[in-house]
Amino acid sequence: MGSDIEQGRALNMEEDRPSASEIKMTGALFAQLDTKVKRLSSKQGYSECCIYRVSKRVQSVHWQAYYPLLISIGPLHRDDKKRQAMENEKLRYYKEFTERIGMDMEKIRDIIRSIQNQEERLRDCYSEEFKLAKKSDFIEMILLDAVFIIEFMKEYSNNDEGPNRFEPRTILDIREDLILLENQLPFFIIQEIYDEYNRARQDPTAIPFFDLVTSHSKNYKFLKKVETNRSVRKSRHFTDLLRNFMLNGARQPNGARKLNGSSNPIMLRHNAVKLRAAGVEFEVAEDKCLLNITFEKGVLKIPLLEVDYHFERAVRNIMALEQCLYQNEAYVCSYIKFMDHLIDSAEDVGLLVGKKIITHRLGNDAAVSVMINKLCENISDPYTYYDDICEKMNDHCDSLLNRMKATLELVYFPHVWRGTGTIAAAVLLMLTLIQTITSVKSVF
Repeated sequence: MGSDIEQGRALNMEEDRPSASEIKMTGALFAQLDTKVKRLSSKQGYSECCIYRVSKRVQSVHWQAYYPLLISIGPLHRDDKKRQAMENEKLRYYKEFTERIGMDMEKIRDIIRSIQNQEERLRDCYSEEFKLAKKSDFIEMILLDAVFIIEFMKEYSNNDEGPNRFEPRTILDIREDLILLENQLPFFIIQEIYDEYNRARQDPTAIPFFDLVTSHSKNYKFLKKVETNRSVRKSRHFTDLLRNFMLNGARQPNGARKLNGSSNPIMLRHNAVKLRAAGVEFEVAEDKCLLNITFEKGVLKIPLLEVDYHFERAVRNIMALEQCLYQNEAYVCSYIKFMDHLIDSAEDVGLLVGKKIITHRLGNDAAVSVMINKLCENISDPYTYYDDICEKMNDHCDSLLNRMKATLELVYFPHVWRGTGTIAAAVLLMLTLIQTITSVKSVF
């Protein structure tokens, strides 16, 4: 009996032993997972990752705002055949780039070697892996796209330079394509190629790289402080650059804080019209940074916001970047959410336009209202910037005394003539009352 049990145990152990093919498969799977874990852990500190595919949830509101119209930069839209026509323009720019004085074959080889040496770092800049598995295809893409951006910026940073090979409308479309989050190259590689190009040409008059990209961004009307400084020089690509321009001169308000899973931002409960009815005064602030909104002694000061047809696309991509890279510093998202709560209708926009806080070229106030309200759809709240201001404004509106004073001012004393009429009517009423009392006394 005992020998039978031992024999059965031995047979079971033999059956449980993995085969050679199973061992091989397990080893391959372990190696694959180990590679992925190492890649993940390398990105948990300072991450090169800064270029993202916009989430489907955010895209669903207005997907056209995130897709390039004419030109694909980087790998994420490379396979889209609608934009293949611009690939020939990239080659023409590359040809001109290589034919410039000082750019011999050895210089081009140096640039290619530099891209090759930084391939892993460049790939790490993207949030997802892509189809360009071959090194040569990847290096070619980086080189052609970087050269196109350099030549395009140089040619159109000053309208007097170079032939106008594109129509004005095409130029605007290319400029907008270059700021889209999904359509980016890291600045570090573009700057390296640009600096190598200027060294080869020995041109002492060459514009520094960040001065060049700054001049390229001056056509956005809502950016009031487009200048090169330390934060701008830390920009990682064009979308990040626009965000840093928006934040130029931003002050940290008292109510700014990171939100955890159990907390919510303090919401502004009243739109502009209701705030005015509660006695809040609106003034345009002289500050050039859009984010520097203040509320003191019943006066809400907001910097001038200029809205045109380029505003929505640029801001949507900046907000998408903050949702991915700056979740704990989502300043622009907080600003747009504040404006969203302030504006519910065309009437709110009209009030702000009347106070010179908003100017726009969208045709009517309703278009501005709809656009602002849609910007925040499907945008999460990882960070709040205006809690302190919102709390003060809500308290101001909840005060019965403030509402009564506002009613007196708006209904009975909106201007000198009505105010005079109101006083005269009150005096007349009092005199009539006195005369009536006197008449009654004389009878008795």
